[in-house]
Amino acid sequence: MNENTSSKWLKSVNQQKVLRLIYAEGPISRVKLAEKTGLTAQTITNIVNRLLGEEILHENVPLENGVGRKPVPLVVKSEELYALGIEVAVKYVRGTLVDFRNVPISEVTETMSSDTNEDHDENKVECIVKVIDQLLKRVPKMNQLKGIGCSIQGLVDSTDGVVLLSSGLHWRNFPLRERLEQHYNLPVYLENDANLLALVENLNGSLAASNHNVTVKLDYGIGGAHVMNKQLNSGAGHVAGELGHCKTFFGIEAMPCHCGAKGCLTTLVSGSGMKRNLGFTLEEFGHRIREGDPVAREWLAKMAEAVSSALSNLITFLNPDHVLFTGKVLDHTGNYLMDPLRMRILENIPESCRKVRLLRLEQTPDDSVLAAGLVMNRFFDVPTIHLSVI
Repeated sequence: MNENTSSKWLKSVNQQKVLRLIYAEGPISRVKLAEKTGLTAQTITNIVNRLLGEEILHENVPLENGVGRKPVPLVVKSEELYALGIEVAVKYVRGTLVDFRNVPISEVTETMSSDTNEDHDENKVECIVKVIDQLLKRVPKMNQLKGIGCSIQGLVDSTDGVVLLSSGLHWRNFPLRERLEQHYNLPVYLENDANLLALVENLNGSLAASNHNVTVKLDYGIGGAHVMNKQLNSGAGHVAGELGHCKTFFGIEAMPCHCGAKGCLTTLVSGSGMKRNLGFTLEEFGHRIREGDPVAREWLAKMAEAVSSALSNLITFLNPDHVLFTGKVLDHTGNYLMDPLRMRILENIPESCRKVRLLRLEQTPDDSVLAAGLVMNRFFDVPTIHLSVI
């Protein structure tokens, strides 16, 4: 970097660092910001003044401290900042307008055309555009809309905004961000659904206090995400976290997987695999378990063994401080699956890893709301190229 570029970059880093801290810990005073960031009082003042001018921050009533000048708490004007979240599913597109308090304001759902396949990419994009157009009419302040986030079930290159592979949507190397940015003068962000959940939960959710964690989504497909030092690890090819393709079933139970291999976790534990290979839906499976059906209970034990085996190896290798579980499989099986998972994992991992906290979200979050959270995460993101200067 030349000196001018380096100076601009450092200025951006400092501002984002301050902004993210105010969002995560506000109300917070300028003095506390200087203490926590190590920046000078003048630098903090300059940054805060810029953010106040952009109507991103709000000054609360000064605090009584008994001596000297009263500290003025700063907060992000979360109720006046907005994001659009789009869930692109196989059969529908759901969009939600959300403010930065994670409060949904409006929701729109459109059904995908029944002839949507690999030869009808335009139909899919038009369906997404239709949802976005309806939501844009409901944004209270367009200048405070900070972007569009998209949740995709499949492999996503979030850096280039490309859907690498989505078998359900028949997309391979599809430039979705580019297509949407042709329509809108707004930032567009794409992310795999499991990575998306991890990003949002690490920003201001159940993983906010964690530095190293793994997210596991047991759903109609199976996904995972790995966060290390508060940064998402997407891997060399943007496909890290594909927990569903760990080999956990063998012999006659090693069913063919769409990835080309056999015995993948997703073939018999995911909702789609369960329907295809075992013949019942998640709803039916959950009902049978609660009714004490012996066949369902036997299979539940096999699922617990398979998932705990994969996760025990992962925890031993990565040594996370938290593991977060979610997904429709757990929504329907609840503690019938979660309790044996916890027990088996803690039995299997070495004593040195047993401080890990195993958490479960009681209800799987709406993917369109999570996609709006992606916009918030990017809005408050701190550049990571030269972390040594932060």
